[in-house]
Amino acid sequence: MGVDKKKIAVFTGARSEYGPLKPLLSAFQEDPYFDMELIVAAGHLSPSQGNTISEIEKDGFPIGIRIHNMLEENNASAISISNGQLQIELAEYLNQCNPDLVIVLGDRSELVAVVSTALFQSIPVAHLSGGEVTEGATDNQIRHAVTKMSHIHFPTTEIYGENIRKMGEEDWRICVAGEPGLDDVLHLVVPTEKEFRTHYGIPENTPFILSTFHSETINQTINKAFISELIDKLCSLTNYHLLFTAANTDVGGIEINETLLKTSQSNPRVSFVESLGKTNYYAAQHYASCMLGNSSSGLIEAQSFQIPVVNVGSRQQGRLRNPNSVDVAVDVNKVIGAVQFVSSEEFKDQYIGKPNLFGDGRASERILQFLKTIDWNNLLLKKSTF
Repeated sequence: MGVDKKKIAVFTGARSEYGPLKPLLSAFQEDPYFDMELIVAAGHLSPSQGNTISEIEKDGFPIGIRIHNMLEENNASAISISNGQLQIELAEYLNQCNPDLVIVLGDRSELVAVVSTALFQSIPVAHLSGGEVTEGATDNQIRHAVTKMSHIHFPTTEIYGENIRKMGEEDWRICVAGEPGLDDVLHLVVPTEKEFRTHYGIPENTPFILSTFHSETINQTINKAFISELIDKLCSLTNYHLLFTAANTDVGGIEINETLLKTSQSNPRVSFVESLGKTNYYAAQHYASCMLGNSSSGLIEAQSFQIPVVNVGSRQQGRLRNPNSVDVAVDVNKVIGAVQFVSSEEFKDQYIGKPNLFGDGRASERILQFLKTIDWNNLLLKKSTF
């Protein structure tokens, strides 16, 4: 007699979490112990975020529901309204689907709606990338709230696992897995550099910077004025081409994206792409001279590509650092200086050949093995260790 499959519903609402989830989704799909489908919502279905639902469809993962919940307005109430709509439609889906487990990754605002809905419908939640610290953004509070409403935890490092224990979570619920998004870094086939440059209009033999700036949700110092001045000075003081990807759906993101689009239309040294998709984003990290901005991917992924990172502002304050990153304030002159510094041979000696502290390429394997051995019957009854 075969073992009953565990029905897994994996939520994704943004490109920033779909990339890291992709190796895990493939592992679920290949394992006969699990029956997995996706809950796709929010930014994936937004033209301003690149309609990244198309990438998911191309990858062929089963989609249980598409939830068009995102109100595209540049104010805080739009986020609350969008998440309220998400909760309404998700409640109906979970009632019909009744999965054994809902899986979420990270710290996006949508996750509060997702995990609280699952909580009230007595469906266990597994949270990936909990225990991390980003004191410069509201993501920090969201992440910790999600941890406390979850029943299984897959942090990326031992330090983050210990943070979860300090929050009162039981040790048997925690598996330090690593970052699943790193599982296919060394195996993913990417376009050649010539193909990549031709596709995105980056001149041959011209070094380029890969850049993503999100708004700072606690203080709005990453704004139109800063982005515009930074681009002007990078173009006048360096010879880099600038390849920007879009800011996310946080308040202030629309203004950043509108500034980047307008600038790219008038400045031939600036390219703006709403979403590169995972394959081309990895290609960009392979071929770029430097990463610049405040995206977590610079701190988590870039070391695996042996590329330096200039992390700007406080959005990632508190997150662990690989040796390839330099932190700098939201000050254009200091950013320019940091870009020049990370290009030096002196700095390269600090990170070339060093491992990535966020994972060794086996995260998905650890997650599936843990789910096969955990006590499913006692997941919902949580005890605090403090």
